[in-house]
Amino acid sequence: MTTDERIMKVLAASPATLAKVDAVLNGTDGVASKKEVDTRLVTFTEAAKRLNVSRPTVYRLTRLGRLDIVPLDGVNRIRLQSVFDYADGLRKSA
Repeated sequence: MTTDERIMKVLAASPATLAKVDAVLNGTDGVASKKEVDTRLVTFTEAAKRLNVSRPTVYRLTRLGRLDIVPLDGVNRIRLQSVFDYADGLRKSA
């Protein structure tokens, strides 16, 4: 197919086909990119190990709102993504 033939097909294309062409040109290939939400939870001890801090420091960070807690069957767990986010913030400020 020549370039002129391609241009003519694009000009005559339906809106759905044009949306697909746009997606390819934008690099998404028509697939909606959905960021997966990390729903994993960890204990205070596990969060302390991952951050290389003490458990009392993890409790302090949760009280300050720097780590997200999730009540689960009478106990609190920490959202693992908040641990990653907090660690990333420390790296960026260093």
